[in-house]
Amino acid sequence: MLVIVPARQGSKGVPGKNTKDFRGVPLVEWSFAAGLAIARDLGAPVVCTTDDAAIGALVQRGYADQVLIHNRAANLASDTAGMAGVVLDVCKRFGATRYVLLQPTSPLRLLDDLAALVRETKAHETVVSCTNPCEHPEDLIVLDGAKGVPAIPAPKSARRQDRATEYRFVDGSYYAGRVNTLLDADTFLPADTRYHTLEMPAAVDIDTPHDWAMAEARHDWLQAQGYEFVRPTR
Repeated sequence: MLVIVPARQGSKGVPGKNTKDFRGVPLVEWSFAAGLAIARDLGAPVVCTTDDAAIGALVQRGYADQVLIHNRAANLASDTAGMAGVVLDVCKRFGATRYVLLQPTSPLRLLDDLAALVRETKAHETVVSCTNPCEHPEDLIVLDGAKGVPAIPAPKSARRQDRATEYRFVDGSYYAGRVNTLLDADTFLPADTRYHTLEMPAAVDIDTPHDWAMAEARHDWLQAQGYEFVRPTR
């Protein structure tokens, strides 16, 4: 098994985001910390796959004995490269049959959530994190010009507390699975996926400057509320 942190150089939404300071520490280091927190329990090394010399230098300075570096090929570092190909490339290089994927765009992970995900990963072949959606999916519409129809037909007169509660949002902070399954199905969400609902109140996924600002605000709120989350210690 490998714990994989993918961190390419290019980013159109937030240029250089993986090495940009997020609450005083480069963004990618938050996922290094999460990877190191679970690596021993899973018996797996942490590997950063990157095409960025700055990230390679960061690993050498602060994590030389803890995080392995995989030099990502240019064709797997473009905006159009799929994450499945990136994960398969790393697993092939290290001969791994299972993986855990921790994306740097989700820097905030609660300690209790990670502990639960490790238990699930030991017991099931495919495990994916999810959160409760910020807005109810029954409020979604599908637009056709200026007209729209409900994406999920449901009575709009229902009280909020009477609405369906089984909906979840795949937040992108944790994926675990088998290499052969990913190779055959070309998805991180095969039919046998075990979904784990996080205690994290809402998803954090940074792709834009607005996402970044909201993630910092969420960090501060979680800290003020006394949530225990993984943070870099160096």
